[in-house]
Amino acid sequence: MNILKSGLLATTALACVAVAGQANASLALFNSFTGNELVSTDGCGSNTATCTLQSNIQAGSTIQAAYLYSSTFSSTTNPNGVTLSKGAANVVPVFTPLGATAFPLQAWRADVTGFVQSNANIGSLTTWVANEGAQTSVIDGEALVIVYSNATAQPTTHTISILDGFSATAGDTSHVSFTTLPAGFTAQMMIGDGFSFDGTDPNNPTNTGQVSTITVNGTNLTTVAGHCDDNQDGFCQNGSLITVGGLNAGSKTDPFTPFPNPLIGQDHEHYNLANILNVGDTSATLMTVNPSNNDNIFLEVFDFSGTAVFQAPEPGSLALLGAALAGFGLFGRRRRSRS
Repeated sequence: MNILKSGLLATTALACVAVAGQANASLALFNSFTGNELVSTDGCGSNTATCTLQSNIQAGSTIQAAYLYSSTFSSTTNPNGVTLSKGAANVVPVFTPLGATAFPLQAWRADVTGFVQSNANIGSLTTWVANEGAQTSVIDGEALVIVYSNATAQPTTHTISILDGFSATAGDTSHVSFTTLPAGFTAQMMIGDGFSFDGTDPNNPTNTGQVSTITVNGTNLTTVAGHCDDNQDGFCQNGSLITVGGLNAGSKTDPFTPFPNPLIGQDHEHYNLANILNVGDTSATLMTVNPSNNDNIFLEVFDFSGTAVFQAPEPGSLALLGAALAGFGLFGRRRRSRS
């Protein structure tokens, strides 16, 4: 079975306030929270109609927002009808399209805050089930993002920023500024990538023809971002090509991607930016590029100590941290065993 995919170089900006006039940004700030903030992220994909997502919200937390994303590899596929359930309780959310790539690939977002607030097991693991029904073969999977506050678990100020959209045909550079980073600061990013496949055997680190590079202040954070790590079929195929960096997601929490120089199969789409940023820093330049032009990074979630604000993206230069994927051409992909 050959799988054709085309992706793009994505743009992005990181901020805790929306920046006006971002017409050239395909990924833009959707929502941001500053205070005693934490975040849970997870993803799943399957061709068996259902797949499971997890969260592990600490006791004493208040859930502020929850969003379910769906990634499709055709802009004509509407995921309305996908259900999210926890035990016997379920909801059929209404999805908003986030824009299509040139291929076209597309992702969608639904607000499931009320359902998650009513059904999450605060203080213990919650397993959620996404059901794609008859459209499972044309929906690559889902991502669940839950933002919550907890003054005990998070006694210092943090900014959680959610960016979403689609991968564009031109790249951007973004400059982020933040309050002076203190000793022991947190700076991390999780990305969601649909129709995602690195095109290689994950045990073969020498073939890197279909991967993305993310840099911070000119230093490589990773040169092998992307794959179908969150498929639950056991192998990569259309209908389950998705990867989402998982955080506070129970047994599915992803470790940080190794730094420096992760190999194919080692990138977990969960990045520790503190490997590059330093105590006392107040700004950074963020870039990303994917010359193979074949995935759709539709989601970026950031967690920074303090307050983070960043400038509007600059179109036409490579790309900024976390948004990825640009380039040219179509690439054939084969079904591979999952790493």
